[in-house]
Order: sequence, then C-alpha cells, then structure tokens
Amino acid sequence: MIRAGWLESGRVHIGRRGRIGASAAAVLTLALTLPLWAFPEPALAPRSWQLDFQHQAPRMIWVTSARGARWYMYMTYQVTNRTGQERLFVPEFTMATNQGDILPAGKGVAATVFASVKNRESNNLLVSPSQIVGQLLQGENNARESVAIWPVPKNDVDEISIFITGLTGETQVIAHPATGEDVVMAKSLMLDYDLPGSRNNFEGQPVQPRGKRWIMR
Repeated sequence: MIRAGWLESGRVHIGRRGRIGASAAAVLTLALTLPLWAFPEPALAPRSWQLDFQHQAPRMIWVTSARGARWYMYMTYQVTNRTGQERLFVPEFTMATNQGDILPAGKGVAATVFASVKNRESNNLLVSPSQIVGQLLQGENNARESVAIWPVPKNDVDEISIFITGLTGETQVIAHPATGEDVVMAKSLMLDYDLPGSRNNFEGQPVQPRGKRWIMR
C-alpha cells in the first residue's frame, strides 16, 4: 500500500498493509529513479509567507443531488492571514487513499452538496470552495471559513492523507529525472487519518488523526 505522492526526503512511505494501488505504483517507479538528495524538505523556519490554517477532522454526509444519492466526505477549515499584507488565496485539497485513489476536492461534487454541509454545520460564515478563492485580507477579523468535499471512494479505504497547497509561498525547484527540466515543488500540509471499521456504517465511521506535517510535493 503505497500512498501516491507521499514522497519525503527521498523515502517512499509504505502503508501498514503493503498493498500498492495502480496510480501509486507509478509514483514508486518514479521515486526509484531519483537519488535521495533530489527530494527537498521544507525549511525548518518558513522562508516565505504562511497562512494560519485550522481544520476539523473529516466527516461523512449522505446527500441526494442531481448526480444521485451517495456519501461524501468533507473537512471544514478556517484560514487567517497574519503575514503583513494581503495574499491571494487559491487552495488545492487532494486526498490520497491506501487503495491508490488520488481525489482532488470538488471533482464529482454537485453544488447542492455544499448547501447540505452548510446546513448540517449550522455555520453562516461558511462559504463555498469557489467563493473562498481570492484576496485574503489581514487579521483575525478577516479570517474566512470554507470546506473541502470529496465523493467517498468506492474502494474499501482504511487510511487517507489530505494534501493542502496554497497556504504558503514557499517552493523549491528540482530537475526532472527523465527530462532534466525544472520542476517546481510547493510546500504542502499533509494530514494523515485512519478510517477503522466497516463500510456498512458510514454514519458512524471513525476518522482518527494519525499525523500532520509539512512536505514538499
């Protein structure tokens, strides 16, 4: 079980069950072609602006929409700008599963799903993923709240990681191992979770935090 894209400091992070998904296997092949020094690490002290990011653990919700009735997973969050100047906030949320799924937030999600999430959370400050994009003003009074949403994968998933980019301006450039062209890697926040239990009980599905760290990807 290789988590696609979970490459850090030249290591490939392997899940506890040892299965390899198809997409993840391609990432493993690429990793084996690179020397250990090719993978940069985030600076110990931030080298660029960095937004404050607070979040809740992902939750499940059943929604009937134009796309049909199904389960979705969502994660609410708040972002605050204390960097000293306005910042353009364009977040990207990607979920990777232990089955090799790579799922960008919002893909396959009808607009009505956000309305269901907002109603459930009873949070009038919650704005849609499209509305959160834009200039983020400074200070706590200008903090904004939104949500990332994914259709629940069809596979039986036991572990997920959520990668978030757009929270900082820190990047590093490495040479692509095959082409030699420059590849820009962005500092990203990685959130790991365990999903123990059975797929027959999504409503009561535990989502247990396992780790949180900054990586370059």
